[in-house]
Amino acid sequence: MTATDARITGLKAGLSMAEVLMLPPQQRKIVQWMMKRSPEGVTLNEAAFHIDLNQQATLALLDELVEEGFIEEVLTSGEVQYRVRLAAKRGIQQQTIQQTLAPGNPLAVIFNPSGDYAVQAGSKFEIYVTVTNKGAESALIDVFVDELSSLMIQWCNAPRQRLALGSNSISEVLFEFDVPITAIPSTYNYSIIIDAPLHYPEDTPIRHGARIQVLPAIETVVRVSDPTFTVLPPTSSRSPAAILPGGILQVNVIVHNRSDRVDRFRLNCLDFDERWFSIRYPEGLQTAGLVIPNMGLNLNPGEQGEILLQFNPPLGVTAGLYYPTIRLYSANNPDLVLLDVVYLEILPSYLLNAEMQIIVGRVKRKYGVFEVKLMNAGNTVREIACQAIPADEDELCSYTISPSLLRVLPGEKISSQVTVTPLKWWRRPIFGAGQLLNFRIELEDRQQLPLPYASLPGTLIWEPRPWWQFLLVLLTGLGTLVAIAFLVWWLLRPPAPPKILQFNSSDTLYQQANHENIRLSWEIRNPKILQRLALSGLFADGSAAVQPVIYNFNGKVPDELQQFCQLGQVLTCANVPTDARKPGDYVFELQAFTNDNPNVTADVVKTNMIKIAPVPPPAILEFASAKPIYQETPINLQKQNQIRPDQIRLNWKINNFDTIKELRIIGRSPEGLIISPLQQYNFSQDIPKELKSFCQQQQNQLTCRNVPANNREAKDYIFELQVISKTDTDKPSASQKTDVIKVQPLPSKIVEFKINGANPPAKYSIPLTQDKANKFINISWKVEGTSNIIVELLPAPGTVARMGTIAYPISQQPSSETITLQVTNSTGEKINRSVTIETFIPPSFATSQTNQLPKLEEAKPQIPVIPTPAQPAQTPNNGGSASPSSSPSFGSPQPSQPDQLSPLELPPGFD
Repeated sequence: MTATDARITGLKAGLSMAEVLMLPPQQRKIVQWMMKRSPEGVTLNEAAFHIDLNQQATLALLDELVEEGFIEEVLTSGEVQYRVRLAAKRGIQQQTIQQTLAPGNPLAVIFNPSGDYAVQAGSKFEIYVTVTNKGAESALIDVFVDELSSLMIQWCNAPRQRLALGSNSISEVLFEFDVPITAIPSTYNYSIIIDAPLHYPEDTPIRHGARIQVLPAIETVVRVSDPTFTVLPPTSSRSPAAILPGGILQVNVIVHNRSDRVDRFRLNCLDFDERWFSIRYPEGLQTAGLVIPNMGLNLNPGEQGEILLQFNPPLGVTAGLYYPTIRLYSANNPDLVLLDVVYLEILPSYLLNAEMQIIVGRVKRKYGVFEVKLMNAGNTVREIACQAIPADEDELCSYTISPSLLRVLPGEKISSQVTVTPLKWWRRPIFGAGQLLNFRIELEDRQQLPLPYASLPGTLIWEPRPWWQFLLVLLTGLGTLVAIAFLVWWLLRPPAPPKILQFNSSDTLYQQANHENIRLSWEIRNPKILQRLALSGLFADGSAAVQPVIYNFNGKVPDELQQFCQLGQVLTCANVPTDARKPGDYVFELQAFTNDNPNVTADVVKTNMIKIAPVPPPAILEFASAKPIYQETPINLQKQNQIRPDQIRLNWKINNFDTIKELRIIGRSPEGLIISPLQQYNFSQDIPKELKSFCQQQQNQLTCRNVPANNREAKDYIFELQVISKTDTDKPSASQKTDVIKVQPLPSKIVEFKINGANPPAKYSIPLTQDKANKFINISWKVEGTSNIIVELLPAPGTVARMGTIAYPISQQPSSETITLQVTNSTGEKINRSVTIETFIPPSFATSQTNQLPKLEEAKPQIPVIPTPAQPAQTPNNGGSASPSSSPSFGSPQPSQPDQLSPLELPPGFD
């Protein structure tokens, strides 16, 4: 076959025993338990209780098994249940013609294909549903794809169709599905429902569940130089190669190198464990006299070679059809995909060992116990029914087998207990060694598979009576005399006091939500001399629960009990109401008093514990953020009283909606500090108006989606939801926290940095003039970013606002200064923009200044004064002017005094 040939096979029809043994421990435990309960489904609570995990972890395990096709979800009475999907026995691919109702029901349905199916992405497939109306009337029948199968509905051209069928008529519905080329390769569950609510409401709907496997789309590109290989003998799903248990199947793989290069080929089986197969390549001569096995098949251009592939499944592998994929790898072209499928059928072995062991074989007054042990030494699942049949003519015993149906997995041992009970006690032997009660256990395979033993014989020894039972005759005579004496005493006895025979409640558990009062029932023998009844109720701690009630009889039923009591030989009162309606544990006491001695209690009886369960508090089923990461909101939106575009949104779901009084949402940091103000929602008058657009109440559950939270800054948040019930004072009845929600800060950005209203160059030059006034430049800036950034204008004035304008003084002497706008975010990252301000004296202005400078006096050393463009330098020479020839020139630095700096050596500063 070529490199582009693709394998398209049907989905694996359920779970085989080999796969059960290779499952992880927890999955194997839950699957084996579900197989024992088959065909009954199990709920999530039952599965979680059995494997001792919480519901969330158990749901994850069940979802993995559903995705792998090992179990299926079944909707029963509105509740999702899970059921094991077992693989078909002996590999036979059967088309299930499914009569979904019991015999006599009006509708019969046939699905084609009835089971799982595989299709390539970008192709089409069809499902035919044949419906037969066997009822006595015509019916309108809806056939549609279940709404839970949302993807299948999108792929189907007509997902809902209707049939009008007369009596004893048949029709067919066609569902065409177009699988898009972009469909994700996976396994999809779907259900088709047949419903006739108008004519057969008690017998419908009928649900059929199956799966569709979407395979990746494969483009067919055939190249002449691609190598090919052929598998001999050829196999298919209809004619697989048979392997006996523990046997070996040899497959020859013929490889043809059609390229113009020497190539090495290597074979592998993708679906089987390495213990299931072995690969042998032709042996080659490396050196004289030394033969070593090759690690591949070396072929010259145009040459053919053979690789030997042997399948040797382990001995305990379950019988059935297996279709592993083999792949041929080319050393020259490792990306080339050469695939083929080998269909194998492991033949069944029906070896079953059965024995019966005696536990209790000799009995006197009790029952005998035997144990039937079965050991499945074959490779098929066996269902054995056990039935006890007496082997004697007289049926003197009853037989109980628990369990009567045994499901034995391959390699498993299982036992059933047989209880044999003698019935006719007068048939017990008086003398001898005992009576032999023979029976046999008939074994029947529900699948009509062969059994090594059809029945297992058993014998119970009924031992004879002891010698002292001969005294029964004597005792019978004495008993007659005693009976006569007792009769005389009975006729002459005083009236018997009242006796309370029964005193209890019809129900031991009441619900406060139903506004139920505890009702009591009692029966009293000899009520004719009953004077009164005293009824009192106590809590479990001994405190009084209800006001004591006295019922006065005096030979008749009091008026308040007329509708509840009947007076005869026995006083019977049923469902007498009490004042107990508060939640708690109650114990009621009934005292009877007689006419003869009204101050002494004739009889007193207490009930067992009777409980009134309080209204269940609300519970948080779900509380999480709509997404884990958000972007910080700009400051201009934070100051507005509106929902910000990327505000944290919260989702929650709470049950027992009618008991919710208030919801509180608190935002904290991961360290536990409160960083978001408390949000309170009052539910005393239904859903508050601020949540009307986010929440809805359905089936006593509150579901809220995308509720905005109070977050302002870029931080890590953990929100806690607290639920205050109507019975709580201030302590929440339930609370739950979200995972860490990140609000990422906005990136820092310098939007504007201008001098005198224009974007400055890297070096900004300013000429000096003769004006003596201080000179300023207007520096304006604008910065965007997170709320806690630091904006600095360096070297002065330092920290400034995000946006502003200042008048910045410039030096009146030639100098150079760098002004930097620096932005630092919360993580310490910095961005900046700089400009160099340079002041200089124009050449014409420097010459004029030189001519106006006074001459320095040679007699006294003078301290030079820094000249400015508007005023020449002066020397303190008695108020006189210095000679112009001695004034310093701006063209070049002048020598300074030994202990002072020259004007050009002074640092820049403000004038």
